[in-house]
Amino acid sequence: MPPVSAYRGMREYARRNTYEGWFMEYLGSAMIALAILLVVVIAAFSFEQTNPLDPWLRLIQSYATSRAPSQVSYVDQDIRFGTKSGSLKSLAIAAKFDATIDDFGFWITYKGPLPDEVPGTVKIPGTHVRFLAQKGSEFVFDLYAEPPVKIGLRGELGSTLMERCQPSAS
Repeated sequence: MPPVSAYRGMREYARRNTYEGWFMEYLGSAMIALAILLVVVIAAFSFEQTNPLDPWLRLIQSYATSRAPSQVSYVDQDIRFGTKSGSLKSLAIAAKFDATIDDFGFWITYKGPLPDEVPGTVKIPGTHVRFLAQKGSEFVFDLYAEPPVKIGLRGELGSTLMERCQPSAS
C-alpha cells in the first residue's frame, strides 16, 4: 500500500487534470459572478414604476378637464389602474372615485389628495375606451393614453361601461 502522502498527491493530480477540476478552479468564480449579474438584471427589469400616481398622470396628459359632469352616476368607486403589461393596483390605500357614463364618454373624478397642479377630473371619449376582459367580478378596460392605461372596474359601473363598449348589433 502506498504511503498516505502519495495517495493525496495522486488525488490532487487527478483533480487538476480532469475537466471538472479545471472548470471549477478557473471558471467557477466567473460563472457565479455571471449568474449573480443575470439575477440582478432580471430583477431590475421586472420591477414596475414606483410612482403610484403614474397611470393617473398619463390620463391627465390626454384627458384632463376643469369641468365636472352634470351629475355623478357612480359614487365612491374603487378603480384600479395599471400599465399594458403590469398588474392592476389602487392609486392609494383609500383612493375613491366618482364616475359618470354619458353620451360623450366616461368621466372619472379622483376624490383623494392630489398636488395642486394636478387636475382631479378626466373626460375620456367613449371611442377611447376598449373592453378587454372580465376577471371574476372585475371588468378590465384599455384607455387610449400615451402609453395606454389599463383600468379595473367592479359592479354596475363595470358592466354598464362594458355594454357601452360593445358594438351595437345592426
